[in-house]
Amino acid sequence: MFSLFGIQVEIVWPLIVFACAFMLMDIATGFIAACCNHDVQSSKMKAGLWHKCGFLFAIMFGILCEWASSFINLGFTLPIQTAVCTFIICIEIVSIIENLGKLSPDLAGSKFLSIFHSDKLPVIKADETDEE
Repeated sequence: MFSLFGIQVEIVWPLIVFACAFMLMDIATGFIAACCNHDVQSSKMKAGLWHKCGFLFAIMFGILCEWASSFINLGFTLPIQTAVCTFIICIEIVSIIENLGKLSPDLAGSKFLSIFHSDKLPVIKADETDEE
């Protein structure tokens, strides 16, 4: 918690650190998956980094909203930082799981990953076998 213009602002640092850690893990697993599949594209990397910048701005927006609400005094507080960071973490978890599916065909065909419908994962049908 710190004071800004005489108003105490509480920043939920652990959630922000976790959100950033998940973003970094998503970048790392995405890059490794692209290298593994010989599909490294600078345009995809730039788009991904812009998405991460958007997430960082969303976190700053949440902090700013909570700080501004202390001036307005609505009579209640909204945990906007917590909601934003939790949303980002959930998105990154799904993206990391997709990247892991790209890295391992065994994972891509698993029942666990089948709950995450994604056009990014290879489709492996149950009746396909390795024998030809």
